Amino acid sequence: MVLSHFLSYKLLADVANLQDRNKVLIHSASGGVGTTAIQVARALGAKTIIGTVGNETKIPVVLEAGADHVLCYTNENFSQRVNELTDGKGVNIILDSIGGEITEQSMNCLSKYGRLVVFGNSSGKYGQLQTSELHSSCRSVLGFSLGTTRKEQPEVLKDTSLQVFRMLESGQIAIKISEKLPLKDASLAHQLIESRNSTGKVILYTENS
Repeated sequence: MVLSHFLSYKLLADVANLQDRNKVLIHSASGGVGTTAIQVARALGAKTIIGTVGNETKIPVVLEAGADHVLCYTNENFSQRVNELTDGKGVNIILDSIGGEITEQSMNCLSKYGRLVVFGNSSGKYGQLQTSELHSSCRSVLGFSLGTTRKEQPEVLKDTSLQVFRMLESGQIAIKISEKLPLKDASLAHQLIESRNSTGKVILYTENS
């Protein structure tokens, strides 16, 4: 369960270099990483946190996690709404695990000197970006994989683990659990995750635990 906390902290504190009072947009905000990233962003001093979801039924989960605003990207132009919510300036940081058109549209609400961090492509596609979108605006597109980092540079996660456990102990962040299923229902758990209908973490347990 703590892996999502490691990932969220690494994305925001190190890769995106979140600064006090930054405005953050988190896509797929109702999932395990999304709800955790909201809490981490708040703990690190984010001024405004905006989450997006693909289904309106997930909005309460994101608000409960601590987001200031939640947008449903299947029902509205999220980049336009983000710009409205930020007085036309856009957000400083965007966390994107969806890819495809969501990545492309994200550039429309990324502020000057903003950082777009791509760490997945649950849509099955990668967005196509133009370098012209980066030059004069001084914006950055960054990539990160926790799996690659654990394999290639595991030592860099030592400080991350210390920071995450400190936040857990102090109550700044918590573990959001949406479903608890017996181990015999592991296939059902995988179906739930793959359907993208789950919110938070899906836990498997043994009958005698």
